[in-house]
Amino acid sequence: MNETLALVAALAWPLPMIVALYFVARTRTLKLRVIWAVLCFVGVGVLWMHTATGKWGLAPFAVNILGPGQQPGVLKSTFPAGAVLSLIAVYFARRKARAAQVDVA
Repeated sequence: MNETLALVAALAWPLPMIVALYFVARTRTLKLRVIWAVLCFVGVGVLWMHTATGKWGLAPFAVNILGPGQQPGVLKSTFPAGAVLSLIAVYFARRKARAAQVDVA
């Protein structure tokens, strides 16, 4: 069961990063889109599990670019903080563009 939870966590973090990149690329009104696109792949913290021993660990202040890295026999996961911030920026940029469009009409 522990390996299943670690594997789910290790496979879950790339999805929000890719989704955030998609929305950043599609939002034309977002300023500094290239910087927001790079920020999509920044994660904070690492939760890891050594598969042979079942030992878990947490490094809450680790900053990871393109995920937490790989190591044989260790499943790692990170919190996609950059993706969350990028999605918030996309939301507000789209909301501002929609409000400007309604004012013009």
